[in-house]
Amino acid sequence: MSWSVSACGPANQIAEQLEQQFEKIKMNDPGEQETVNNTRALIAQTLKTIEPTKPVNVSASGSMGYRTHEGPYQSVDLKIAPIHFSV
Repeated sequence: MSWSVSACGPANQIAEQLEQQFEKIKMNDPGEQETVNNTRALIAQTLKTIEPTKPVNVSASGSMGYRTHEGPYQSVDLKIAPIHFSV
């Protein structure tokens, strides 16, 4: 299974966009759903530390797989980056 969310814009506006995207993610595996929920909380907490009108780019994705002898594994990529403009 895999999932992803992304948004770009002012921190206070993309927080709601990301929440709407997270609401649509329903993982069958409880461990993977917990990872999605923890990622969701981390993004929300981080966005609260950024000036509300500051442009930010956020992307997060994850996947879960299974290896016959090793069992399940997960990978998660998360990027939260303020956008800096130079004049």
